Amino acid sequence: MSGGGARSAGDLLAELFRRKGMRRSLKRAEAVLLWPRVVGRDVARFSVARGFADGVLYVDVTDSETAMHLSLQRQRFLAVYHDTYGLHEVKDVRFQAGRVTGDADDGEEEPGGAPSPDPAEVASLESAVAAASLPDDVAAVARGAARALAAHWARQRAAGHTACPTCGALHDGVLTGLAPRDRRLAELGRDSEGLRDRELCPSCRRAAREPRVVAAARRLALDPSEPHPELAPEEAAVARRLATLYLEDTVTDLLPRVVSDPALRPHLERAARCLAALRTGKGEGDLTDDDLRLLDERVARVLGWGWT
Repeated sequence: MSGGGARSAGDLLAELFRRKGMRRSLKRAEAVLLWPRVVGRDVARFSVARGFADGVLYVDVTDSETAMHLSLQRQRFLAVYHDTYGLHEVKDVRFQAGRVTGDADDGEEEPGGAPSPDPAEVASLESAVAAASLPDDVAAVARGAARALAAHWARQRAAGHTACPTCGALHDGVLTGLAPRDRRLAELGRDSEGLRDRELCPSCRRAAREPRVVAAARRLALDPSEPHPELAPEEAAVARRLATLYLEDTVTDLLPRVVSDPALRPHLERAARCLAALRTGKGEGDLTDDDLRLLDERVARVLGWGWT
């Protein structure tokens, strides 16, 4: 119950997975798992949904002729996702020929071919469902969704996906390779925005260019405890990352300048404390010496910090 009225099963599940930071991954898994239902049993026998990223569902089919034929029906498939299942995150379907090695049956993997979900992840997801105190029928649906999500993560990892360091979502960015300039910088051991962004999932890269996310990052750099309710959880994570990168660059820039211009000392100390607060998730007033020790040791030396 919420505000005196009954909440639907969909609302309760959405709230559960939002709190656990799994809503985006659940949508990806749902798009893949629903493919056999969207197209029907006959089409599902020679087509397999393999991945979903940036609004695009990628489907493997037996040959190029089938890929062309199904491409002509793309809008019909999208209509089923949108109108029947309410999954508006699916914006397009792309078909890849020659990758189906066996028949698909209602989207199940061939025996012995599917990687096993991580038992710890399954246990963690089911614990989250139990902690939410959902009605029995809703909890049963949530547990099924949790197991499907864990199975989807296992398939992604088996395909070479890696975890985004900002939001934690699995993505295949590591498979795209570096641009020539970034590859050269990596060989030289030098950092760049291109190298940093290469680690992020496509959704986080896109969020990093959103004006409201950039504005929130600037505010967080000045006050790490400032709330940002206008951002989704994934956008908030990106904003904190941008603020952290900005403060890291600021501290690096100020360190040598403070030596020659002591008037800049308060600016360095302020930036360093904000950086420590962002890295630890604490308020500035709650920082301990151990938290400050995580910063570049040159900061303590230049500022003359003594440890108790």
